[in-house]
Amino acid sequence: MSRNIIKLALIQLLLVILGFFALGIVLKLEGYPHDPPFPASLARAVWSPIALFLRRHGLILLFIPIVWTVFASLSQNRRIVFSFAVWLVIGIVLSIIIIGLFIYACTHRYAFVPN
Repeated sequence: MSRNIIKLALIQLLLVILGFFALGIVLKLEGYPHDPPFPASLARAVWSPIALFLRRHGLILLFIPIVWTVFASLSQNRRIVFSFAVWLVIGIVLSIIIIGLFIYACTHRYAFVPN
């Protein structure tokens, strides 16, 4: 069972690191840290708060796999909050949330606000 914990924890770590790098590349291609491209409309473009937060503090998400690994490992022999099978499902859901968060931040790089 511990192999599953290690594999899932490594996948989560990899998703956070690759998502952080991908978001950095996407933002740099758009001109970050300068202002985003100015559209020909009445609205002003600003960087998305989610994209900025993940770019500046995204490596904090590395604590999620660490904490999940500790709880899943401790629940292997005895039940701590949830059973071991539930912790595996929680780990899979966390992986999906992590990748979804970075994909959303990469695709919604800037928002439009009225002038």
